[in-house]
Amino acid sequence: MAKPQPRQATVTKSVRITPTMQRIYLGGDDLRTFPSVSAGAYVKLMFDLNGNPLPHPTEMSKVAMRTYTVASFDATKPEMVIDMVVHADNGITGPASAWAVSTQPGDTITLAGPGTSKGLNDHYDWVLLAGDMTALPSIRNHLAELPSNAKGYAVIQIEDENDKVALSKPKGVSIIWEHTQSLPTCLAELDWLDGTPSIWVACEFSDMRAIRTWLKDDKEVVHEHIYISSYWKKGRSEDQHKIDKKQDSDAFAKTLN
Repeated sequence: MAKPQPRQATVTKSVRITPTMQRIYLGGDDLRTFPSVSAGAYVKLMFDLNGNPLPHPTEMSKVAMRTYTVASFDATKPEMVIDMVVHADNGITGPASAWAVSTQPGDTITLAGPGTSKGLNDHYDWVLLAGDMTALPSIRNHLAELPSNAKGYAVIQIEDENDKVALSKPKGVSIIWEHTQSLPTCLAELDWLDGTPSIWVACEFSDMRAIRTWLKDDKEVVHEHIYISSYWKKGRSEDQHKIDKKQDSDAFAKTLN
């Protein structure tokens, strides 16, 4: 399959929606041919190696890409919304976070996509969605697509008590906003429901590994009913994390054989 062609997008608005999340609105003629997206769709924003947004990348070897979930896309406008976590590690922020807080209407950036991640299994008695702030846009989208009779949990680890946002969900799904405990600890304290779960988890690398082990060994959930992924790793760039993630995935796959 051919790789999607990069598209230029123009910032139309940038708004801080919670203490640690910036909402970026993108438009432009290139988005008129952007395909429809599912709940797990994502795009890759392109920066040069100095962290500057690339309006027209030419040498792909000199491009640093950062992956973000498409919070929403309206082809009729066209308008794409991306929610970006704004964070720093020991006072140092990455290129995407720095761009998110400084970009202004009229600025341009190149993006590639959409890509998509695995969704929920179709056959389940209840659902468990879990993640940190980086997974919140995907969790929000998956919740909105659940059938009205769905039940279960959505557990979201936030960095600030005011990071809570309104979520559209079925009445039977409980939202748990976790601010004081780690995500693995919070999940281990859940009242596990009867029947077969369908589980979707995305978070930091070490938390992902702990949760994956808990689901496999303690809860004995079959692999086919789990989507679990690390979206980032403490102390590592996205490129470094991608290498670590691939090595970990290969090693874990061998344990399933």
